[in-house]
Amino acid sequence: MCRNLNNFINSLPLESTDEATEFRLDFPIAEGPFAPNLGSIESNYPGAPDWLRDCKFGIWVHLGPQSMGESGDWYATWWAQRIIDVIDRYDPDFIYTDGTGDQPFSGADTGTGFKCDALQRVLAHYYNRSLQTRAKVDVFSVIKFRPKTNGTVTTKEFGIPEDIVSDEPWIAEVPVGDWYYRPGIVNDSGMVIRYLVEAAARDGNAAVCVSPQPDGSLDLGSRQMLGEVGQWLAVNGSGIYGSRSWKCPGEGEVVDGKLKMLPGGKLDREHADFPFDENDFRFTQGSDGAIYAFCMVVPEPGAKLRIRSMGSSSRLFEAGVKSVELMDEPGLKLDWRQDEDALTIICPDQFRSKTAVAFRVY
Repeated sequence: MCRNLNNFINSLPLESTDEATEFRLDFPIAEGPFAPNLGSIESNYPGAPDWLRDCKFGIWVHLGPQSMGESGDWYATWWAQRIIDVIDRYDPDFIYTDGTGDQPFSGADTGTGFKCDALQRVLAHYYNRSLQTRAKVDVFSVIKFRPKTNGTVTTKEFGIPEDIVSDEPWIAEVPVGDWYYRPGIVNDSGMVIRYLVEAAARDGNAAVCVSPQPDGSLDLGSRQMLGEVGQWLAVNGSGIYGSRSWKCPGEGEVVDGKLKMLPGGKLDREHADFPFDENDFRFTQGSDGAIYAFCMVVPEPGAKLRIRSMGSSSRLFEAGVKSVELMDEPGLKLDWRQDEDALTIICPDQFRSKTAVAFRVY
């Protein structure tokens, strides 16, 4: 095929995005209720699977070059059929298309070159194929930067929303240092954990890119960082996995009328050294019905923590606090009381966690 590409490049003339008619490609897809158009996909898709919102945290690597095809249906057909081949061979739990437009081959942004229904055909095939192999559609498709669409999942690259976003599933994604490996990357487990907590408190998921070295292996710093994240999740995971946002994402210092939070951008020294203190909390509601309060730093021994959002007068914790448990030491009896203005917790003499200490509140 490579010897004959010049016969197909620019085989169709370019038109302006607004005036161009979306070209319909012609190749077979799996049979089923999903037709290769967004109207059919939106009306038939049952909603993002629960497991997406339950898993909360993912690690991925960014491999391979990026490219954009020239005009002509040869590239769009080749692109779509390669993805369909992966779907048929490996039955993936989700597929992902990158770019800066609302879909590949949209005629705009990184979808320029050709306007066609390649994406719609891939999605229809994917969901019909899921019905055939799984007897249900429990998969999803990430179409980066696409407006809210039933049948696709969006991402929040680099940054996390200021407020809770529950009207559609979303994934906050960020690289540790960079999308590709380079020496000198700051491998800090604390910034990864806080990034995850920031996303979970706003009803999102977090996907962190950890880049391999040229030989495909992870360097020592990356391995140590991921091990520490795993150790933290082993202790505090019930406040993350399967959790949902609470009535507010958190509390703490307010800067320019907004809750102070991790800044956007690639995770680096700025994030590792970000100045949280004992007043900064993030909240989630666990699948066990408890509210989890994450202090974004490790408090000083014997410190008196005050969580204003859980005071009896805040009307956020209406049932009244009955139990407070430190996830670091589940059997430890804590000294706490709920007053009108705050839930006050007296910290123990030491903590096992090195970042984001969690309390389970009933």
